[in-house]
Order: sequence, then C-alpha cells, then structure tokens
Amino acid sequence: MTSALVREIADLVGWDRARTADIDWAPAEQTLGLRIPGSFKEIAEVFGPGEFSQYLFVSGPGDEHASESLVREVALWSEPTISADVMRPYLPRPAAGGLVAWGRTCQADTFFWLPDSDDPDSWPILALEEDFAGWHRFDMTVSEFILKVIGPSGGVHPFSVGDIVPPSFQPLDR
Repeated sequence: MTSALVREIADLVGWDRARTADIDWAPAEQTLGLRIPGSFKEIAEVFGPGEFSQYLFVSGPGDEHASESLVREVALWSEPTISADVMRPYLPRPAAGGLVAWGRTCQADTFFWLPDSDDPDSWPILALEEDFAGWHRFDMTVSEFILKVIGPSGGVHPFSVGDIVPPSFQPLDR
C-alpha cells in the first residue's frame, strides 16, 4: 500500500507507472548491518533509483558494484580517503551510529540518515553541503523531505528547488 505522501509525490511529478517487482531488502540490510527506513523503501519501490526535478538523486538498494545503489553510496562514504574532517562531528558506516548516505544532489550535496535509535523510521536526515560548509538537520522521513525539496512550498532550505524547477522524476536507465 502506498502512503499518502508518496502518492502526493507521484501526482506532483506525474508518475503513473505501476510497481514491476517487490524489492528484497534483506541483502542490503545485511550488508549495511541495519534496517532501512520504511519511507525510503517505499520511494525506491514506487520510483526506483532516479532523479527528482533534475536535482535530487535517490539510490535503490543494490550492492557495492551497482551504480546508484544505497550500499555503494554508503561504501563510498566509508572509504579511508574521506577525511575525518569532512564528516566531523559524525562518523561514516560501519562505525556504530555512523551516517548512512542515501541520496545526493546534482550540486554534490549529500543526504544521510543519522541512525540514533532502534527505529529507522525516526532517524533524522542530515545534509552535507557540497563544499562541506556545514550540516543541516531535518527531522522528517525521506518522503517528507523529497516532497519539501521538489514541492512549491519548499521548507528544507537551502535544498528546496520547487520554486525554480518544475517537479519531475527521471528513472535511471537499467
């Protein structure tokens, strides 16, 4: 069953494609060592990996070899080449409580979950600006965040684009 928020996003971007298959989340969750938030799962299952409003890229579950994969995004941010200064005051996975990268913008801003509780649906979203200038915290689900990024009302400054780019969704070619 699709939530009202995801239906609102689908209506906003004109997405009317039906799901083609259920996603087996167990391999990604096992690799990451944690449960993935339900709102992300729903977005991935309805839309798949792709780009909202020519701006916000959202990954699918995948593995470390698949482009636009949640597992790959997390692995890239876990590389030793990522400076501790870039992530400060946070740590990347697989550190306990380490951030989980789930999306990014065309301007190289990156979106993470802060797994600070046993309930993945309550994890806040942390956004790191492209130039590593600072962190922004949003206490909302992925679907709420996407709607505020691409919708006309905004509300997730400086990442809202709904007033300058028409809402759309472009799936990645598979």
